[in-house]
Amino acid sequence: MVAAMITAMTVPPTEDDVARAAARISDGALADATVSRWPRCHDHHGYVLKARDGCQYLFKANRQRHPGRMRRYIHIAGMLKEHGVPYPALRWYDMDKETLEVPFIIQDFLPGQDGASIGSGLSFTDQHRVGTSLAAAFRALHQIDYIDTPTSWATEFDDRFRTRVAECVVLDALQKKDVDRVVAYYEQRRGALDDVPRRLSHDDPSPENLILERRDEGWQFVGVVDFERARGRDPLIDLARLRARTFALWPAMAAPFNAAYGTLEPYGPDVRARAELYDLYVPITSIAWFHENDRPDREEEARVALRAWLAQDHVS
Repeated sequence: MVAAMITAMTVPPTEDDVARAAARISDGALADATVSRWPRCHDHHGYVLKARDGCQYLFKANRQRHPGRMRRYIHIAGMLKEHGVPYPALRWYDMDKETLEVPFIIQDFLPGQDGASIGSGLSFTDQHRVGTSLAAAFRALHQIDYIDTPTSWATEFDDRFRTRVAECVVLDALQKKDVDRVVAYYEQRRGALDDVPRRLSHDDPSPENLILERRDEGWQFVGVVDFERARGRDPLIDLARLRARTFALWPAMAAPFNAAYGTLEPYGPDVRARAELYDLYVPITSIAWFHENDRPDREEEARVALRAWLAQDHVS
């Protein structure tokens, strides 16, 4: 059942093919650029381009045959720029496969390291500094109205929640005895989703998608990457994902983030019930998503989180 949902994958282009496509799509600006593979791209075939002037770019070729998310990102990139969200600027793209057999984009290569590679090596002061800057980025992001479907958020979420619960049963992540408890917890809170406004949400603000750079005064936040999964959703889901992974890795970051992020208006009804619901939904949906996308490390993290939730005595 779950395996059938996996989209056919594309063949990684060679470095020579990437170099030729980059030169053509940039009208020669990237002619003679050096090309090297970038293995940290999980959802794309990634390559780093170094141009003659020393500037670096990230070339991302679509891993799945249907480029829907990449096409949406091209539209979203303009909105990110307009609202001052720190992200790697989009420079060139080819969705029509005129220069390569797979769709691709070329964006700036942000200096620094992703948070996952840094791990727990952020001091208390670093976490406070980065958390404050991170909050400003997500506050700017979540102020962008983005309605990409006529379906209400409550209706879409209901379908997503029930589907992911069923998939977790198939994947042996939820026992049938636990399903009634999980669904009852959802039913008690689902009314809080009515009339929730859709805002642009990243959907995976994990440490590996946050770029930091070490400078003289310590680690600094540079930007957020991998917006291809961004959608118009309840932004509280992003905050739940931050709690689940980013603040679990850097716990001292949570307080300065919350203080700087503040409250967005209109944020919709019953913030607490929605937050509680998303804290359950995040591990459930992550198990199925990362299973589909062959990320056993992230899938296991989500399984551990779901087992921890089930071990607690939650009030319905």
